[in-house]
Amino acid sequence: MITNFFRKKKIMKLILWIIAIMIIPGFLLWGIDISGRQKRANSVAIVNREPITYREFYSRLSDIEDRYRQIFGDKYTQIRDELDIERNILEELIREKILLQQARKRKIRVFDNEIVEAFKSDPTFKDQEGKFDEKKYKDILSRIPEDVLKKIEDEIRKAIMIEKLKNLIVSEANIKISDKDVDDFIKENKLQSEDRESVRKVLQWQKNEKYFNEWYTEIRKESKVEIYLPLKTTENKESEK
Repeated sequence: MITNFFRKKKIMKLILWIIAIMIIPGFLLWGIDISGRQKRANSVAIVNREPITYREFYSRLSDIEDRYRQIFGDKYTQIRDELDIERNILEELIREKILLQQARKRKIRVFDNEIVEAFKSDPTFKDQEGKFDEKKYKDILSRIPEDVLKKIEDEIRKAIMIEKLKNLIVSEANIKISDKDVDDFIKENKLQSEDRESVRKVLQWQKNEKYFNEWYTEIRKESKVEIYLPLKTTENKESEK
């Protein structure tokens, strides 16, 4: 009796294990599917498995639209569609996401003192002579809500990280500007020869930008980017006019 009892218990355990093995993977896959669908539902795009949320997108859109309204005034509403703002902002956020991923991959860090110095360099905190005003800085800082201050800090951190990445990528290319490059530019643009150093700096900046943008283009092609935000096509825009 006792041996039969234990034998039955062993058989029952075996049956339960078999049932568990059959059921659990289904639950896991179902859970993954739900999680993936939820991520897609909350995202305008997913870049190498990292989401760009609707909140990020509409926050950036709001900031950009405020700037455009300041520039164009009432005419902004008329030219809005021509600017293709949504598409440009989405691509800007994708670029930012990819560059930050590349920066983390290279273990690029941003220190708190770098953020503070970048924040202090804003012209808002300077006096009439263009010097940093500590009293003005502390007064303005005390009136900024904590959540807004955190957002500013995050944006500065990202900007510094991307700038460090850019400097690293460009330095690896070891781009040089020759005297001939300078001479040719001066001749083509009919500049004075005493502008040579200024010309060299401009040419260096142009070549650096060109190299970095080409580098990014290749990284962008290799990245897995899934876009879920419905964007208007040229045909849609034409039909609405």
